[in-house]
Amino acid sequence: MELSIVRGILNYQFGDNIGNKIIEKYKEKIKIEKSKKTGRIRRIYIDDKLFGTIEPTTGFIILTFYGGLIVKELLKFPKYRIVVKDEAAKFIKEGKSVFNKFVENLDENILPKDIVLIVDKNDNLLAIGESLLSGKEIKDFKIGVAAKVKNV
Repeated sequence: MELSIVRGILNYQFGDNIGNKIIEKYKEKIKIEKSKKTGRIRRIYIDDKLFGTIEPTTGFIILTFYGGLIVKELLKFPKYRIVVKDEAAKFIKEGKSVFNKFVENLDENILPKDIVLIVDKNDNLLAIGESLLSGKEIKDFKIGVAAKVKNV
């Protein structure tokens, strides 16, 4: 039952049947932690490593860095990615926000509040973030914050 809920959330959140692919690939290695009070799913583990936590207000999965690596491997480039310039990479690895002027490329279908993969030009994962603007706005604006970093 819980696996089908996680599958549904991932399919909705990232598209491309990501939930199906992850469940198929890691079925025996997935553990789900539920809240003792509410019985709702709180955390998802793969190989005893935290894959992500469910944000109670949105129902979306906030990926950990480990979870981001798994999702990035299954998503075609540039889906749900913000590609940053080399000079910004070290700041992002420190947990700093992504500014519009340092965005080199991105998925233009990103919406505000989406969980995004922040990568360098070689598609190496730098961090997991939450977009503050749409993909079109990030591309058009030269000032301001594009995404807040959640996990490094």
